[in-house]
Amino acid sequence: MYTNLLCYMLISSSILLGCQTSAQSHKATATTKPVDRAAVIADHAKLVHQSYADAYEAALKLQKAVDGFLAEPNAKSHQVAKSAWLTARDPYSLTEAFRYYEGPIDAEGGPESQLNAWPLNEAYIDYVQGNDKAGIISDRNITLDAATLAGKNAKDDEADVTTGYHAIEFLLWGQDLSLDSAGNRPASDFDKGDPIRDRRRAYLKIVTDLVVTDLKTLVDAWAPSNKDNYAAAFAKLDSKVALSNVFTGLASLCGFELASERIAVSLDSGSQENEQSCFSDNTHRDLIANCQGIANVYLGQLGTWRGKGLNLLVDAADPALNKKIESQLQTTQTLVNALDIPIDRVLASPKGSDSRKKMEALVKSLQIQAELFKQVGEKLGLEVAVKAE
Repeated sequence: MYTNLLCYMLISSSILLGCQTSAQSHKATATTKPVDRAAVIADHAKLVHQSYADAYEAALKLQKAVDGFLAEPNAKSHQVAKSAWLTARDPYSLTEAFRYYEGPIDAEGGPESQLNAWPLNEAYIDYVQGNDKAGIISDRNITLDAATLAGKNAKDDEADVTTGYHAIEFLLWGQDLSLDSAGNRPASDFDKGDPIRDRRRAYLKIVTDLVVTDLKTLVDAWAPSNKDNYAAAFAKLDSKVALSNVFTGLASLCGFELASERIAVSLDSGSQENEQSCFSDNTHRDLIANCQGIANVYLGQLGTWRGKGLNLLVDAADPALNKKIESQLQTTQTLVNALDIPIDRVLASPKGSDSRKKMEALVKSLQIQAELFKQVGEKLGLEVAVKAE
């Protein structure tokens, strides 16, 4: 399953994204003294916990905005809810660098597919162009509650997504049927008093609350104050195992998820259906935050916070390799910020277009990053691989 431009500031209390947060702004200093691996691992855990906490706080604001919209559905409250969704996506997208090593997000029973599954078969949820009776919402024989919707998520087909950010996105925006704008679902779809509209209202409330609940489990799993959670277990891992996990997560997000699944597949198909946040035309921001999240992990940074990053370990072992990685991170950030938008228009452009070439250059840069992270494994005696889900 796919789990699947300018400097800008995340509207969050502790995260600042943008061109100024570049790899070159946080260079390691070469040292002849061994770097304390335990200290690097401990700071990584702090970064993970705060990143999920930021995503959770943003989701709470989304929940409040959705509640306000459902209380009084109109164009203004609808826009507030959509803006809150856009804001909530940014900090969550930063956290995807914590995947691919059986951590709380994507271990067996983890909430990743429930939070961020895509692409999404719109007709599985609600009406679509040409079929106003489609979807779970129109089927009054289906009970609407969290357990039912979670149970139906990708049950028979990976595109039959029922929950998560993109289900909320579809309900707020509706189908995107234009290359010039995002989806244009009317606020009146959520007016009270009609059986189907009331089911749509209930569906939006359920899946929004479920995102909040799932994120809270991740915050709790990484909480430093808990002596019996994943963070405590992570701290007890052999340093080679912990670092192998972290670098595998980075290499896999770069080389598989981003370069292949999210960009190359979309380019090959030319279809916005393979674009991650296709209903809101927010895909470029997802990509920017994903790339920033990779840099955050390597450099040990989040907004204005600075910890002991992985770059210290690499610089101590091989300054030239660290320099290559930091340079490549900067190249990737420059390329992703320069993508033409909206992405669906890029996908519809002819092969060889300048817009496509920009995305292809980003794919190449991400692939190079993945290979560099694998070289770190060889240099530090770690097992680093590019995993495909």
